Amino acid sequence: MQAYGSDRVRPGEGEQLVLMARFPKQWTPRAAKTLTSAEFPGTAVLWEERYFEVVDAEGLPQGGVKYVLEPWREMHIMRTTDRYDAEREAERLVEWRAGFSRERKRKSANALALLTGHLPAAVQEELGRNLGVLPRRLTLISVAGVYAVVIGLMLCVVGGVIEQNSRPLLFYILTGYLFIESSFRFLVSWLGGRPMGSSLGLIAYLVYYFTVADRTRAVSPFAEEKGMSIAFSATPEDRVASDALVMRESLVTLLNPADQARVAERFGYDYKRQSRFIAAVILVFASLGIATSIHNRAVISFLLATILAGEQLYRLTVLGRRPAGSVLGILARPFVRKLL
Repeated sequence: MQAYGSDRVRPGEGEQLVLMARFPKQWTPRAAKTLTSAEFPGTAVLWEERYFEVVDAEGLPQGGVKYVLEPWREMHIMRTTDRYDAEREAERLVEWRAGFSRERKRKSANALALLTGHLPAAVQEELGRNLGVLPRRLTLISVAGVYAVVIGLMLCVVGGVIEQNSRPLLFYILTGYLFIESSFRFLVSWLGGRPMGSSLGLIAYLVYYFTVADRTRAVSPFAEEKGMSIAFSATPEDRVASDALVMRESLVTLLNPADQARVAERFGYDYKRQSRFIAAVILVFASLGIATSIHNRAVISFLLATILAGEQLYRLTVLGRRPAGSVLGILARPFVRKLL
């Protein structure tokens, strides 16, 4: 039997063949029968018009994998199949090299997370898709690095205060800016679960994008991830009006009965929903005003609070039968003008 590429083959026990491969082929070895499970055949490999079963796979100390194959037994069903020929091995070599390169880049991206975490969010998401890194982790690691710098700057500030040697104003501005930006990035990444770049990383990537990068393949620094941009449709006018009523209904209860009837005719306003509650709240604060005025001997405040409290007592007696306005309706009217 012929081996392909850098593989080597030698006879094994009986009809078995031992294939020494430099990189794994993703073949599954046979699972032996146990007391609780049946025997599960390994991958069926078509090799020079014959099918062989992978019965064993073992990693080698110097690198590579040793596969033990034997002729396929007709009693089993082929569950997973593969080919072993020059064409398939060439494809497998390309896949292995691509995976090896991706793994090396993934390790580099993680090792340089203090820097890559500053890149724009869209770039970090692309790194996550292509290399299998966690974009959120890149951001958090880069934030930790900036916090270390901020702590160092703060120690310099404290040292300057102790030595009575003030630092330049730019020093304080830089420290505050780095702390605020990093804190915001931390909250977005930790609570929002998504990456976020820094202003310095954005500037550096913009220089790279417009000078060196192949813009047909590079990620635009202004790109937005799918699902991050939500388009809101215009709210229907009837919904706008009903929302305005909900927000201002407590103020409508203070208008005179004619204005309340006009709002009820246009928007279905029911004065019974909140009128008594609002009157009771005003009565409580007016009563507190009376007590405070007596304590402070404020005559004018006492008179105003007494009038307001008396009005609310009157309103509470008649609100069960009909709407009743308040002197406070003069103050409330400008805020509910769009409802009239």
